[in-house]
Amino acid sequence: MALEKLDLHHPSTFINGFPHEYFREVRKQTPIFFQEEHPSWKDGYWNLTRHNDMYEVSRDSETFKCSPHPFMEAEKSEDQSGSENLLISLDPPDHTRMRKLVNKGFTPKRVQDLTERIQNHVDRIIDNVADKKGCDMVSDIAVELPLQVIADLVGVPVEDRHQIFEWTEMSFGFDETFTNEQRAEATMNMYIYAEGMCELRKEERQDDLISLLLDAEIDDHSLEQQQINLFFLLLQNAGSETTRNLITSGTLALLNNRDQLEKLQKNLELVPTAVEEMLRITTPVMQFKRTASVDTIVAGQKIKKGDKIFMWYPSGNRDENEFENHDQLDVARDPNHHISFGAGGPHFCLGASLARLEAKLMFEAILTRFVDLDCADDGTNLPRVYSNMIDGYSKMPITWSEVRDKDGKKLKTGSKKGNLEKLTHKLKKIEPKKVSRKLKRVEPKKVAQKLKKAKPKKLTWKKLQKKAQ
Repeated sequence: MALEKLDLHHPSTFINGFPHEYFREVRKQTPIFFQEEHPSWKDGYWNLTRHNDMYEVSRDSETFKCSPHPFMEAEKSEDQSGSENLLISLDPPDHTRMRKLVNKGFTPKRVQDLTERIQNHVDRIIDNVADKKGCDMVSDIAVELPLQVIADLVGVPVEDRHQIFEWTEMSFGFDETFTNEQRAEATMNMYIYAEGMCELRKEERQDDLISLLLDAEIDDHSLEQQQINLFFLLLQNAGSETTRNLITSGTLALLNNRDQLEKLQKNLELVPTAVEEMLRITTPVMQFKRTASVDTIVAGQKIKKGDKIFMWYPSGNRDENEFENHDQLDVARDPNHHISFGAGGPHFCLGASLARLEAKLMFEAILTRFVDLDCADDGTNLPRVYSNMIDGYSKMPITWSEVRDKDGKKLKTGSKKGNLEKLTHKLKKIEPKKVSRKLKRVEPKKVAQKLKKAKPKKLTWKKLQKKAQ
């Protein structure tokens, strides 16, 4: 059967979601196929479709490299220079040394210690919409949780968190309306902010990742400021995308499979297992690239040194040879060897345990607190993020008849807005252009000098601007 050609590098290909039917047919014919045309890569690129082959490539970091970067460039104008120093772009032994340092912020104990704080965030997020009959699942619920959790880990003050999120959204460009200039400026703003935080932590350490990175050493040398800046940038994005899209798409998957929703509501002990299944069926991160360091063979196909290979995780997660009833949501599926956090190897997702905990607590709340939860659309007509890497919705309106409290009782409505809602409302009134114009006069060295002299106890965006001017 001849298949229609798809430009897998272009975000418009995924405007209606991942092309599961296309990859289902491809898997029947071949485990790997070649795409000749690409606006920047004259030698094209290979595409893996099956589960086991992605495991093989992911775990052989000697043959298949992440460097210079693991990303899919969509256009000639999409410049990935600078991304080669991101943790995700490094190969062993550099990656191993850097990851060993960062792992200290994601130990099982440290993540478990966050349970109460994450639960408080979940409760507050849902309390903030409790006096309504509907909201946008993406912006009002799914985005808010990882935003707050990552900010807690890094040490970003509450009053700056939505500004950091806005810059993160712009810098990674999952909205086609952002220009390259806007993305570059947002990235620079993130660097400036990270350097300001570092100056404060040099004066007074805190229990956060910035302090941890300042104390870290590689081969008896402290990390360079740019290394910390890059990690700050990566963490804000990577710490948000999988979790927010898992919560959004996972909720929609449950609403589209009411029998599975009811099974979970009757037995909340299944939630951790269900989270793994929702990770499999939704697969928020669609692909990453590896580059062959030598001539080799993958899935029976000869691969030349320098060839680019993309692992399409949604296809691997619905591989008929690995998963029974592969297209069906089964919240009790066990075992479940999905590859939504990567297919093993040194680049397995650093924050997987944190994402699982966030999802568990949020889905427990969604299942127990919302009554008659519904979405008028099954996902067919909902707008999606504009990306060839992330699969998720940019908006998802949901409705309900009432919201219960944690004990299953009806919440009292008409109460005053919580502090977080007040803060969000206030931040929405800030004019981004005014912030941007001021930033053009801010230089990192000047930020560092001014903040060091001032020695403020807490960094806020307003203080950063004022001290730097």
